[in-house]
Amino acid sequence: MKRQLGLSLVVLAVLAVAPAWSQSGSDPSQSGSTDQSQSGSTDQSQNGSTDQSQQSSTGPQVAYTHPEQLPPLTLLNEVTANTGIRLNMTTGLMTSYNSYAGSSGSYWQTMGSFTGGVHITQIRPTLMWDVMYNGGTTLSALSTTGASTYTSLNQDGGARILWQFAKRWQLAVNDNYISTNDPFTPYLTIEGVPTFNNPNPVIYIPLAITEANVGSVNLTYQMGPHDSLNFTGGESFQHWFNSNLSANNSYTYSGGSNYQHDFSARLSAGGGYSFTALDFGHGLARSGIQAVYGFASYRLSPTMSISGFAGPEYTASKDIVPTFCFPGYGCFGYHAVHQAQWAAAEGATFGWTRTRNAVRVGFRHQNSDGGGLLGTVRLYQLTASYRRALTQRWNFSAGISYNDSLSIASQYHTNQFLKMTQGMVSLGRNISQSWNATMYYAVIRESQNYYTPQPSTLGTNGVGIRLRYSWGHSLGR
Repeated sequence: MKRQLGLSLVVLAVLAVAPAWSQSGSDPSQSGSTDQSQSGSTDQSQNGSTDQSQQSSTGPQVAYTHPEQLPPLTLLNEVTANTGIRLNMTTGLMTSYNSYAGSSGSYWQTMGSFTGGVHITQIRPTLMWDVMYNGGTTLSALSTTGASTYTSLNQDGGARILWQFAKRWQLAVNDNYISTNDPFTPYLTIEGVPTFNNPNPVIYIPLAITEANVGSVNLTYQMGPHDSLNFTGGESFQHWFNSNLSANNSYTYSGGSNYQHDFSARLSAGGGYSFTALDFGHGLARSGIQAVYGFASYRLSPTMSISGFAGPEYTASKDIVPTFCFPGYGCFGYHAVHQAQWAAAEGATFGWTRTRNAVRVGFRHQNSDGGGLLGTVRLYQLTASYRRALTQRWNFSAGISYNDSLSIASQYHTNQFLKMTQGMVSLGRNISQSWNATMYYAVIRESQNYYTPQPSTLGTNGVGIRLRYSWGHSLGR
């Protein structure tokens, strides 16, 4: 009897010790051991702190009492490593006074908007990609007689890719899209001086929905420590909805290459060739612009730099024009007209940046699509911007742009012109890490003879406020 009782006690002791051993962590194979594949890995978004959630142990795990000891989802971690996501919500109110075709066409417009968006970025040793999208609705009310409130969709998106796919080769892709009926939204980035392949001002049309896209591809080959070869490509389009000018949508495609040599840490120069194809009204007017140019950039000091380009350009156009026109009866018959011309193109940019201040000024004179509607134009453009961090939470910015476009296309009267001035002043405050508020005043003024039968002035000016909430988090280590 005693032997049976002793045997039973031994069995119970063994059964009791095994679970206690597995929970106490006294297994030598678990003591202080971590998954070596994760050892020393650093979460870049957490300021270098080691991600404890990536540690794993061997041996049995008790899921319900110690869930933090479960092994990581390794497959998912490889996909999300070095990736961050940011979600945002924006609401705002804007009121503006619009005038065109004389004082009889003046009215007030009030717009309330609500937008949500997502922004995802991933950074790897040889690849960086970034995508973002914002979409929402806008409620608009007009002061004109018989007008009623209406809603519309506003959205914008963008994508960037930077890929070092070989030791000396790098690919950069950028694309930005916008669709809005807010007259000021296309100008909120006015401080950005346009690139050579996209010198287009944006045209303001009352009560129209503007849809635009700008994309570019740059392939760079580093020939040596001081020499590089670059191949470029680009596309852009301008669409207008709710307007009798919707038939005049424009499309632009460009390509080219250039060579650059760095003479010193301050001075670099080079030259290149570009070709730009313009299409207006789905074939009513087309132009091809070829340019050979030289460029240079010089850093005057650690805070100041200047750059510029100059060269000849050759423009060949094909326009579909009416053959006979009779007042009161319209036009009959159409035929193609070809023309070509040589011209000079030049431009310069000056930049000054300090810890709390930044100034940027740009000038450009060349043939381009002029933002659409007028066909190929001879464009004079001047842009200037200023930014200042007032305090740790307050910041100020101001920008102005002047564009003078004269049509050179036969499809459009050669005396058609557009002279536009647009500017904005904004004051922003970082309420907290997640909350931000912006107040702004913006103005647009156009002198033109394409929107109305006779030359006239139209424009809008308004004030607005925006409140934005943003939440960001790292998806991986």
